[in-house]
Amino acid sequence: MFQIFKDIFKSKPKLRLHDFSEIAVDMHSHLIPGIDDGSRSNEESLQMISALHQLGFQKLITTPHIMSGGYDNTTAIISEGRDKLSSYLTSNGEHIQLERSAEYYLDGHFENLIQAKDLMPFGKNYILFELSYMFRPTKLEQLVFELNMDEYKPILAHPERYNYLGDKDLKQLKKVKEAGMYFQLNLFSLVGAYGPGAKQLGEKLIQEKMIDFVGTDIHNPAQLRYFEELMENQHLYELIDQGKLLNKSLI
Repeated sequence: MFQIFKDIFKSKPKLRLHDFSEIAVDMHSHLIPGIDDGSRSNEESLQMISALHQLGFQKLITTPHIMSGGYDNTTAIISEGRDKLSSYLTSNGEHIQLERSAEYYLDGHFENLIQAKDLMPFGKNYILFELSYMFRPTKLEQLVFELNMDEYKPILAHPERYNYLGDKDLKQLKKVKEAGMYFQLNLFSLVGAYGPGAKQLGEKLIQEKMIDFVGTDIHNPAQLRYFEELMENQHLYELIDQGKLLNKSLI
């Protein structure tokens, strides 16, 4: 009898990823030095990029912040930064596909850029943007509608980090997704890098099969330590096993 209970409560064997080649493309990162709160130097960028390549990523789409009054980046600034970084990588023996886009902040400036059609899409016309961490934007669904009307495909960066959207039944996030939004989960959320709330909401979004993309959102070399724990993360294993991730379509 005791053996029966022992078998019932025996933990399942942990599954472990060999590397991140099943994801293949990191589509959210801050690798261009000196233009936002990400990499501070070419040396830091090389350290992060080389590590990502060794971990199995085949392509990186780096996405510096564009935020009025905070990070006033433009297409020209980001493109020039990417080109200089690419040259530095090549001269140091690192050869990986490095594309550029942006992580737009939903503000009036972003709305103006949409109207002016001055955006940097990647893949099949995807646009990555983030929200305030403090309050729900009143124009969120309208913005998603406008982007779709202009044949862009909006991706909401790290939905698990917006506490105000994380109601018990995920009704708000489901409403946003139904409006025509893709969801991108930060990998580091799954190992508690942004606190227990983001971790729990990220796990719930995986269980509900609502995640379309994952990204590292890596800003500095110190965050590389999270990958060892991620390789044993059962929620990430489940997400990959669902077969719904679109990262590989960006190769």
